[in-house]
Amino acid sequence: MTNRSLWRQFPQIRNERWSHGNIVLVGDALRTAHFSIGSGTRLAMEDATALASALLTNDFAIPAALEAYQAKRQPIVEKLIAAANASAAWYEEFVSHMELEPLELAMNYITRSGRVDLSRLRQQAPKFVSTYEAGGHGNTTA
Repeated sequence: MTNRSLWRQFPQIRNERWSHGNIVLVGDALRTAHFSIGSGTRLAMEDATALASALLTNDFAIPAALEAYQAKRQPIVEKLIAAANASAAWYEEFVSHMELEPLELAMNYITRSGRVDLSRLRQQAPKFVSTYEAGGHGNTTA
């Protein structure tokens, strides 16, 4: 089940410290999120907005603002990075997913990052979920 595609090795950038002096990292310079979740630009813009807010809130006291910026953004970013890593792992096992029945493959793909569960999907795509469950798939109590 391969067309000899060579998956590009996706570099993972992580930084324990988000700033040094008055130099601050944002977006992909700070960390990368696997492209399969499509959040790189959003992360960069949210970083910049949070940095500006931290500067204003802390009266431009650089050390305090940078600490506040990292404290606010880090938990959000870590959650998204975990989702990106789960999605990347899904793609690394792509061939095995191709053995699934179409509805099972679709559900597996939609839920690959952990950001969408059956309950959320039931709200967003009730017809898909009811068709999926009617076919004897999944846990109907989720």
